[in-house]
Amino acid sequence: MATFSVIIPSYKQAHLLPKAIESALLQAQDADVEVEVIVVDDGSPDNGAEVASRYEGVTVIRQANAGVSAARNRGILRSTGRFLMFLDGDDFLRPGMFAAAARAFARNPEVDVVHGFADVVEEDDEVVVAEFGGRDLTVDPFHSLLSGNAGPPVIFVVRREVLARAGLFDASLRSCEDWDFWLRIAASGAKFELVPDMRSVYRVLPGSLSKNLEVMWRTGEEVLQRSTRSHHDCRACREAQRAGFRAFSLSMRPLLRDIVRAPGGAMRGAGILLRNPRLLAWQLRWALKGGLGNGWRNRK
Repeated sequence: MATFSVIIPSYKQAHLLPKAIESALLQAQDADVEVEVIVVDDGSPDNGAEVASRYEGVTVIRQANAGVSAARNRGILRSTGRFLMFLDGDDFLRPGMFAAAARAFARNPEVDVVHGFADVVEEDDEVVVAEFGGRDLTVDPFHSLLSGNAGPPVIFVVRREVLARAGLFDASLRSCEDWDFWLRIAASGAKFELVPDMRSVYRVLPGSLSKNLEVMWRTGEEVLQRSTRSHHDCRACREAQRAGFRAFSLSMRPLLRDIVRAPGGAMRGAGILLRNPRLLAWQLRWALKGGLGNGWRNRK
């Protein structure tokens, strides 16, 4: 029996929690899959803990607000499953995701992390606007991840024992904590496998942390700068880091565009760029090249 622990941090997401929890519990309908769901209420002012406690068998932990990384870490330490997955309270899983992961782990016992795809939707869940995931990390996962994150946490499942080598989430990071986490796991020697049948859904919500451009850029910059320290004087690291800055700066373009188009946004956008010289330099490069993009693979 493959046992999966699903850790769901929750902050101001009570209205979305039922779908996340139910999508995790439904995974246990597949043969040879056992699911443990842990919801960590991160000091939320809504009734998220009460909503989660309505589900039989779901473990609910309450803590003072400490951020998503601290919430995930609290859930990890409470969990008992052999395999861990980190499901944000506004995302959910497609049926059969864990069954596909279990088959992959059974087929190749040397694999430490399996990952798949996430449909990108807006709050109504109806229209798939893009897709995350699908990058093969089998060969050289560290440098591949350094050149750009492979997707949100919802596409990954990791063996529990890997965390003994790589550590928990870095609670000092205000964003990009998952990118840092998978980089450290890859640096520890973990083996990754792409499993196309692992499907999930990633929601884009108004005002989400992923839209806080300046926080994202500064933490992403920190992650990219410190990750190259894993290998001394490594040419592959330098090349991957440059590719990572290129991809990350490109992903900032639609957020900058939205800021500039808002009332008073031109001044705000200029201020962000002036406070972040590397971001400014990359945006000037893209402007000169006429480059556009949003970092997602659009669905046709």
